[in-house]
Amino acid sequence: MTFQSEPSSLSGRAVTFAHVNARWRAVALLAAGALIFAGCSAPTAGSSDLASTSPPSTDLATRTSDGGQVTVLATWSGPAAGATVAVSLDTHSVDLDALDLATAVLRNDRGQTLSARPWAAPKGGHHRSGNLSFDGDTGAFLTGARWVELVLTGIGDLPERTLRWDVGP
Repeated sequence: MTFQSEPSSLSGRAVTFAHVNARWRAVALLAAGALIFAGCSAPTAGSSDLASTSPPSTDLATRTSDGGQVTVLATWSGPAAGATVAVSLDTHSVDLDALDLATAVLRNDRGQTLSARPWAAPKGGHHRSGNLSFDGDTGAFLTGARWVELVLTGIGDLPERTLRWDVGP
């Protein structure tokens, strides 16, 4: 059953309720589609052209650096782990297979550094994970240190990332 309204004074023709409802449905669908598209293409919370380093909320051993199109997660289990850090890289726009991380440095509060060995991480395109180990006297490096930092260079669009762990008082 179709109801007709009085002819519109503006258009001079009858408008059916079904026709009005179809028009509103089309407008609502277009608006919903626009909102969904805008949500998918908007920057995510925490995305930035600058590296951010933040302590994790649940794992005290993991640090995160997000920015420059690549997210870095680094997990160091403390002095018992020695000079080995588990590193995971994640991106949606950069090929990570060419990265070696051999330029990484482990630095302490006394200014001492340890140089990285080649990164033992299988190739994975946009996702790579593996242990990063460092050469040097780990015992002397960690003894009496208040903190250690992992310094990574050349990952994504950022020149340098620094992730820090507290070791002692």
